[in-house]
Amino acid sequence: MTRHVLSKIILLLGIFLTGFLAKAENPSDKYIKEPEEALLEVQYSRKEIYDTTMRDSRFKLDPVILRIGKTKSMFCGEKWLWNDSLGKVDYASLHPIIIKSFENKDYFATGGRYWAYIYKDFQNNVCKEYEYFDMERSKYAEDLQTPEWTITDSVKTILGYECFQATTDFKGRHWIAWFTPEIPISDGPWKLHGLPGLILAAYDVSHIYEFDAKGIRTSRLGKVGYMEYDDYNTYTRDQHMKHWWKYQHENMGAKIRAAYGINTSNKSQSTKRIPKSDREEIDYDHSLK
Repeated sequence: MTRHVLSKIILLLGIFLTGFLAKAENPSDKYIKEPEEALLEVQYSRKEIYDTTMRDSRFKLDPVILRIGKTKSMFCGEKWLWNDSLGKVDYASLHPIIIKSFENKDYFATGGRYWAYIYKDFQNNVCKEYEYFDMERSKYAEDLQTPEWTITDSVKTILGYECFQATTDFKGRHWIAWFTPEIPISDGPWKLHGLPGLILAAYDVSHIYEFDAKGIRTSRLGKVGYMEYDDYNTYTRDQHMKHWWKYQHENMGAKIRAAYGINTSNKSQSTKRIPKSDREEIDYDHSLK
């Protein structure tokens, strides 16, 4: 038996045994809504081009995770989950860290750059998104939409697993994904899922967004669920998207500094800007009315 085959067997055993193993309780677990024991966690790198006119230098790179249970999964920024968890359990410790990072102009030191949770509930066919922007926590729910995939003949290896290529037109973009039937879980990063195996890499055809798996864990996992604060405002998907698009036309840094009373420059800054990128999904009303 080769070392690679043995590692796969250990991984699969870990997936099925994790639910039966006792784990230490995380202090923030009691604040998680609709919790479910996790079976598997995939660490991805998420790359986003936020200025398509300067692709090589204007991009965001964030560690993100996909935490999978028996009937649910959660996708979020790893740093944002830490930020949210500490903020809920011990905000007095988090607040000075945030202030210090802003004073140093390192605005994303604590929460990273991806400030959203994607929560897939396969049992009830619901997808929920919880997102922080414009100094507000916003949430919406929609039917869980499964992409219509076309599997190609292309094959490559990712993290030692044989992966097959699949393509789809989903929520306004053309996506290319690489999935492995060796991990028989029909899920993936962001809202991508529905293939006969776990998606380990995915990107839109323009490479505005890219997800690349960096590791897989089956032990010492947190709960599958979302850290819902009491001040989330509920919207429809259309309302959420339009709000986000209007917000993209504002200077986020100037607004945050004004809200926290932080002065990092003697020059006045415009509160308006022109966005040079869009969301993973672009099938929404982009009017500013």
